[in-house]
Amino acid sequence: MVLAYVSNSQSQTISIIDTATHAVIATVSVEGPPDTIAITPDGKLAYVLFADDASDMAFVSVIDVKTHSVIATVPLGIDLNFVNGITFTTNGKLAYATNAGSNNISVIDTKTHSVIATVNVGGRPVFVDFTPDGKLAYVVNRGSNNISVIDTKTHSVIATVPVGSVPVAFVFTPDGKLAYVANEGSFDNPSNTVSVIDTKTHSVITTVRVGNEPCDVKITPDGKLAYVVNTSDASVSVVDVKTNITISTVFVSSGSTPPTGITISPDGKLVYINSSTGDAVTVIDTKTHAVVATVQVGNNQLFSEFTPDGKFACVGNVVEGTVSVIDVKTHSVIATIDVGDRPLVIAFTPY
Repeated sequence: MVLAYVSNSQSQTISIIDTATHAVIATVSVEGPPDTIAITPDGKLAYVLFADDASDMAFVSVIDVKTHSVIATVPLGIDLNFVNGITFTTNGKLAYATNAGSNNISVIDTKTHSVIATVNVGGRPVFVDFTPDGKLAYVVNRGSNNISVIDTKTHSVIATVPVGSVPVAFVFTPDGKLAYVANEGSFDNPSNTVSVIDTKTHSVITTVRVGNEPCDVKITPDGKLAYVVNTSDASVSVVDVKTNITISTVFVSSGSTPPTGITISPDGKLVYINSSTGDAVTVIDTKTHAVVATVQVGNNQLFSEFTPDGKFACVGNVVEGTVSVIDVKTHSVIATIDVGDRPLVIAFTPY
């Protein structure tokens, strides 16, 4: 049974959804506004990152997926209301969590649910992920315009890679040879670049010009195309990974509802674009780079993600406190699930 875990930041709860019945089967309370959720590769544990407003400290609630209960709380670093990220190594033995307020990474042993190392990185780290082989972790430092590269064996920074202005997201190619970094820029001076890093040399090998204010980037499962969401231009840039040239620009919404998030179906055939200020999801065909559908959902979506089997897409609607379930085959909403206040993030168990 595949479960979806949804963090509801205002109600300080996690809604657990059975993806077969599209029904909430449990609600778990946490001790602060939940941010990011990550689920161990074996599907047994969910790690929920939350902040304690009184102390400005970040914590992780560890939820047993079988019992839907919190079994441990792990203290981390200073949060200061900055976006934080958490992810697991491929073997599930370690979790890395970013502490944007204290400019470091907490390394958590998932067997003992304790911090075993703290790694100092750049300014305002907001996102972390591992190379496919699990040997390296890349950390996006939004405040210092660079990427910290951590050796996961020694938990030490082995390289710092300067990128563009205000990096906010990145993705590895499936073979792990390249990392694509979206450089958003500031409100007054938006950027329009993606930095491409060679993970062998830890250096930028090229900079790709895209639309204004790129806020997210994803790569198709075959590794051939990178899709970049450009908020200010209300567009998506399609980049050929082989040549690092933008081969198409897809306009997806009006300026009043700019795109803010992207997800690609497991088979690589479709791209879903959501907007944190809009009421619809835009569907792009990766073969034609054309918009093939616009699906009306709720207002102000902060996530859109495909189920592991690729049959459905789940979209979080902030205003209504709901999750819209879209049938990928028909591009139609087949269920609307009431969750908590301000659904922020979704994560799925692997099976």
